[in-house]
Amino acid sequence: MFNAGWAGSDREALQHHIDELAEHGVPAPKHVPTLLALGNHLLTTSQDIQVHGDQTSGEVEWVLLWYKGEIFVTVGSDHSDRKLEAHSVAKAKNMCLNVIAADLWPYAEVKDHFGQMELSCTVTREGKGSPYQKDNCGALFPPGYWLEDLEKRLGAFEDGLVFFSGTIGTVEGLVVGEAYDFQLHDPVLNRTIKHGYKCKVLTGAIEDY
Repeated sequence: MFNAGWAGSDREALQHHIDELAEHGVPAPKHVPTLLALGNHLLTTSQDIQVHGDQTSGEVEWVLLWYKGEIFVTVGSDHSDRKLEAHSVAKAKNMCLNVIAADLWPYAEVKDHFGQMELSCTVTREGKGSPYQKDNCGALFPPGYWLEDLEKRLGAFEDGLVFFSGTIGTVEGLVVGEAYDFQLHDPVLNRTIKHGYKCKVLTGAIEDY
């Protein structure tokens, strides 16, 4: 599984995202976009995940999956430990699950209007939901860019490969929430993939044996 980072196609919006992360102690990347490798065991369609600490958050992304020689697209959340990101973004990403919807569309069905599709995410905090992210897929580097890049790196696409696109900007900055609900909407074919999940913070060390 690969997760793209700092993958905004709009330089101004990208810099805004870099500045958002910098406020949380995350160092600016040396070059953009970036690509991080994650273990496939971190992928889930669950509606409940467990996280370490109270400084983790999700972010909506489009996702590509390879199966039987075909590419499929869905929507997901690249959950991350924001506190750990200040030390290592790669380790922070590998500390959390990547959540995806169970529904898939063949990439061939959306390839020609991919940039028109819309990503959105709502975050729940203190029991109240509020808009967190919203933009179209054209705000990110397109699938074609990444397909070419990954082919150069991997040589061939194996079944089971998963790719997360990198995320769009937020409405009010990064938010640590209790739950995230996200969707990918196709305005051309008038259909939507939706998913969501709740976060449960694990307790600290149990030492009273």
